[in-house]
Amino acid sequence: MAFKSRGAALSLVFALCLPLSLPSSYSAQKITAGASCKGLNKKVDYKNKTYTCIKKGNQLVWSKGVAVKVAAPNTSSPSATTPPKSNDPFSVYGKDGERFKAVDEYGAKLVASRKKDVASIVSILETPSNEAVLRMTQNAQFAYSVYEQLMPLGFAPKWIVGESESWVKAQVKDSCPNLAANIQRNAGAASCRLTLVWRAADVNDDANTRNLMLVQGGHEIFHLYQQELWRQYWSITPDWLREGSANLGMGIILTHFEDRKFFPEYGAAQKVERNPK
Repeated sequence: MAFKSRGAALSLVFALCLPLSLPSSYSAQKITAGASCKGLNKKVDYKNKTYTCIKKGNQLVWSKGVAVKVAAPNTSSPSATTPPKSNDPFSVYGKDGERFKAVDEYGAKLVASRKKDVASIVSILETPSNEAVLRMTQNAQFAYSVYEQLMPLGFAPKWIVGESESWVKAQVKDSCPNLAANIQRNAGAASCRLTLVWRAADVNDDANTRNLMLVQGGHEIFHLYQQELWRQYWSITPDWLREGSANLGMGIILTHFEDRKFFPEYGAAQKVERNPK
């Protein structure tokens, strides 16, 4: 809205500046005890003291002044900018928290009803005394006992784990040549009713790779169930469905494997592998 006159504009500017330029009563006056004052019982705060205008004889003078008490800052209450801590362990995953929590709750029920008396998988290991390989094999057996209650596979899956390229490829070159030709270092694959894991510790053996190797049981054995269920449609099934559902199964297995001692939360387990497909 435009002002009707220059005088009106100047009046508005003056009105806005007035509170900033005029001091409050006595604020600019130097107050000293015994100096004359006006207004009996008038109180003024000056340099952290409160002075009172008192009558002394026939004169009004300022009192000696009383120190002003400054309230200490309240440090007991949390800062307004600090969000309250949540008792929900899945809150750290933000918008994915509810989804991870729902899957984890379903996984707990699924694992509770697993077939503990399921047959043993057929383990073929290049280094059967290696602790990491044995742990991977236990994870694969655990996954098999969970998945078997959903859809019986109809056979005991082969679980082949090796460290050297020549040994790994020799195990499947006749029974599954396509798998032998395409297996990658520190990766797993499933085909021909068997699973194959190439644990190339000499290439990479950091913590993330060891975690990735551990999940191969839950991941690759899940692929065997997919292949039996989808059969001729397996080759045309989109990767997001094949790998996404296998990662879902892997997350449930990895979370509950070893009684939640490894990854107590589904969200943490899910972060082990992020397949770009």
